[in-house]
Amino acid sequence: MGISITGLSSGLDTASIVESLMQIERQPYNRLSTQKTNLQSEQAVFRAINTKLNTLSNAVSDLMLNSSFNILSASSSDESVVKLTAGEAATTGTFNVNVTQVAQSHSIKSGIIDANGTTLLGKTLTIDRDGTANDITIDTSGLAAGTKDGDVLEYIKNQINSKNTGLTASIVSVSDTQKVLVLTSKETGENNKMVLGSAAAGTGQIGLGGTALDASALNITDVSDNGANTTQKAQDAILSVNGITVTRSTNKITDVISGTTIEVQKAGSSTIKIATDADKVADKIQAFVNAYNDVITTVRNNLAKPADSGKMNPLQGDSLLKDIDNKLYNIFNSLTASSPGFQSMAQIGLEIDKGVTKASLMTFTITFDKEQFKQKFTEDPQAVINLFKMDDTSPDNRDGIMRIMDQQIKEWTNSVDGTLTSKIKGYDAEISTIDDRMTALNDRLIMKEEQLKKQFSAMEVALSQLKSQQSWLSSQLASLTATTKASS
Repeated sequence: MGISITGLSSGLDTASIVESLMQIERQPYNRLSTQKTNLQSEQAVFRAINTKLNTLSNAVSDLMLNSSFNILSASSSDESVVKLTAGEAATTGTFNVNVTQVAQSHSIKSGIIDANGTTLLGKTLTIDRDGTANDITIDTSGLAAGTKDGDVLEYIKNQINSKNTGLTASIVSVSDTQKVLVLTSKETGENNKMVLGSAAAGTGQIGLGGTALDASALNITDVSDNGANTTQKAQDAILSVNGITVTRSTNKITDVISGTTIEVQKAGSSTIKIATDADKVADKIQAFVNAYNDVITTVRNNLAKPADSGKMNPLQGDSLLKDIDNKLYNIFNSLTASSPGFQSMAQIGLEIDKGVTKASLMTFTITFDKEQFKQKFTEDPQAVINLFKMDDTSPDNRDGIMRIMDQQIKEWTNSVDGTLTSKIKGYDAEISTIDDRMTALNDRLIMKEEQLKKQFSAMEVALSQLKSQQSWLSSQLASLTATTKASS
């Protein structure tokens, strides 16, 4: 950076003069900057439309799936008796359910154990699952000598809970010194109850005791349904579905009504209904309508003539925007197979500018009559599905509207060779070229500014030298004049 001497000899504000001259020099650079900004604004429009078209593509793809039209709702007239969940493949219909008995886990208690006693130390408890050889042994002999029964009981509880015993254990304190061990089978149903001694092979029962320690060491002597140690007997769920009796070991039943899970809550009666949920299907349609209208509104806003006649809209006649606008409109209003089913979207409650009679009021967006759609869908769901997603196996070899629209959107938005993708890349190339020109021009402007500063600095130095010479000549003339006068 050169040294700039501002007006020391000339009295001129040379810094302001340089700044003004550079403003003139920068006009081509500023025009390039404005051009770049305009291109970025136009590119942003196409990026936004590309994003909105991708959103529309997702909504369209959703309506090409059978599952979008097979959304089921399941209801129970009394959820305190049974609750239910229906999957996509559930059987529709109405079912009367009468619950006689709820499945329960087997729960037993030990006798009262004196926490300060010493009868349990050194004992071994064997828990047998299904009569297999994989017994689980809980050996208390490894505990420190003198360990009291309260601590031994705690050890037994922790061992049961940490191993695959099929049981959960807890301790209830009856008093400060009296404790009771409570055992509960993890699974419900009669096949998962506890028995004393080894369990019968293959029954699912859990044997307590074995050869090393009889469960009587814990004062467990009778675990039958009404036994002294039983706090809750093991039992299966028993219910009838449309008069057919069903028995299961669990309250969560998945194999009675196809595709439906029934959860038994208590004894009683309930009517359950499984049907296609027209409201949820309509929500899918609404998502499509919203995405379509968002695209069209954005496209037409950028094609519109500015309200201010003094301004211009550079995209007003853009051919790609017009192509998107026209093709989406034509696809939506196209006719599908004449037989069977519906021919147009208007017949099922979707219509562009429904009820609009003036061209000036047209928005080219879809009006969705949800109630009309639900009615038509309930009356003939397959006809509605065909209108949206029919493939070329239809009677007159025509695609459904969503299939046609999906293919067209892909032509615009394909990430490799889509027309919108190419358009956006074209803007990138133009902006890059302008960036290069601006960089080169800015380098020249920096050099030009340095040159002007040097020239004005040189001018100031020259003026300063001339003033010095003027002062010297003036002093010489004054001295000569004085000498001449003295001689005279």
